[in-house]
Amino acid sequence: MTAPKVKATAKFAAFDYQAVFAEPILDLLRIMSCNRVYEALKPWNISPENVKYRAGQLSTTEPIVSFELAKGNYTVSLGMANFAFKGVNVAWDQAPVIIEILKATTHVLERDFAIKVAQHNLTIAMQLGLQGKAIRDLTLHLSKPLGLPETTVDFYGFLLYGKDGSVIVDKSAADPTDLFVKISKKYIGTHAIEEMARELFEDEQGLANTLGIEIE
Repeated sequence: MTAPKVKATAKFAAFDYQAVFAEPILDLLRIMSCNRVYEALKPWNISPENVKYRAGQLSTTEPIVSFELAKGNYTVSLGMANFAFKGVNVAWDQAPVIIEILKATTHVLERDFAIKVAQHNLTIAMQLGLQGKAIRDLTLHLSKPLGLPETTVDFYGFLLYGKDGSVIVDKSAADPTDLFVKISKKYIGTHAIEEMARELFEDEQGLANTLGIEIE
């Protein structure tokens, strides 16, 4: 008989996306004069005070201008070598909105800046609180090959690297009684954002099944 899954409540979840350009836009003034990006984000109620510029010496990978949406929970940022999206307090039911924001931004950059996306980087990170089970007990069995007495194992975390991504399972820095999970994926530029989002969701569900948890 399969043991019932442990309920895991997402106390915090963040999603990061980065589109890496095949060639950088080595024209600071063009990036700073990005009215078309602002116009493309108007369906999400952007206003002038939501646009922020960063001063100081910058590398081509650092953001120059950012656009804050959804009361600051979403941020689109633009640099010379990439554009990025960061979402905090996210859930999978927000995926359609986030996908539309990414597609709208990409469309403008391809049309007005002639950029080509060489690589997509996606990361989801979560702080999970377990109901009725200590995080130690989720992964304790994985420590057995090390030959350590179970009484000495406070928590067994792990880090897995793959050709196209990585998985981290650890204690949460915010609360050591909670679980921290981070899944990162990378794709070549021709991938559709819908497909990437679907695969990231499937990876999250696969990890949850492996750990014997159900994320709420």
